[in-house]
Amino acid sequence: MKGEWSGRPERATVTTVPKAVGSDLSEQDRRGVVRRLETDSWELLRAACSEIRTLDAREMLSRAGEKLEVSALLLDGLMARYVRGSNRNEPQSAIVALSVPGDFVDLHALPLKRLDHDIGALTPARIAIFPHAALDRIIERSADHARQFWGLTMIDASIHRHWIFRSSRLRALASVADFVSEMDLRLQDARETKVDRFPLPLLRSDLAEIAGISPVHVSRVCRELRESGACTIRDGYAEIHDRALLHRLAHFDPSYLYAPED
Repeated sequence: MKGEWSGRPERATVTTVPKAVGSDLSEQDRRGVVRRLETDSWELLRAACSEIRTLDAREMLSRAGEKLEVSALLLDGLMARYVRGSNRNEPQSAIVALSVPGDFVDLHALPLKRLDHDIGALTPARIAIFPHAALDRIIERSADHARQFWGLTMIDASIHRHWIFRSSRLRALASVADFVSEMDLRLQDARETKVDRFPLPLLRSDLAEIAGISPVHVSRVCRELRESGACTIRDGYAEIHDRALLHRLAHFDPSYLYAPED
C-alpha cells in the first residue's frame, strides 16, 4: 500500500524479560478505563503495585498456557492479545484485542491463572505489575471493590463482543471505519490523541485480522477512507479529518464502550 504503510518489524517469536523501572504509580497514570475506579479503590491499587516495567515494540509479555501470578495495567503504549492456531505445520495467529493506556491487559488471569492467548506490545510500552495475592486482598476487603474490578472486565468483554460483530458482519469499509472510530474514542479517554491524530502502529496484516478482510482489501479501504475525506491511516498514525463522516461510514454506535455519563 504505497504511501500508506511504513515498514515495521514482524512480531517477536520469543519472550524476553521486561525491564523494571520502579514501582510508583502517579496520578497521571489514572487514565482511560481505570479512571472509572473510585478514589479509594485506585489508592489501594497504587499501593498494590509491585513494580513498573517497560517492553520493547513487538515484545511478548506472556504466552498462552503459562501460569500467571501477576496482572498488568498498561500505562503507556499499545498492546495486543493474539490467539494462535494449533496447526504446527502452518502457524497462524490473529489479533483479537488491543489494549490502550488505562486497560488491564490480563485482569482475567486473576481467577483463570492460565490464558488461552498470547499478550504482547505493539509499541514500546510501560506496564504496572500487580501480584494476584495483592489484588485478592483488595477484592476481599469489600464487595464494592470487587464490583469495580469486575466492571473493568465486563467492559473488556463488551469490546470483545463488538470485535466479533465487526469482523463477521460489517463490510470492509464500515469495518475499518468502525475500528478507527473505536480507537479514536478509547485513546481520547486515555489522553493519547493530539489534534485528531493518534498512534496506530499496525502492519497491513494486523489491520486485516482486526477488520476481517484480506491485506489487499486493506489497501483499497484505506485509500477509500482517505479519498472520502474521513481519515488517513499512514506511517503508524491515524488522522481524523471528518469525525462525523467517519462515524456515518461505520454506522458507529459507541454504547458498547460504556463511557461514563456526563
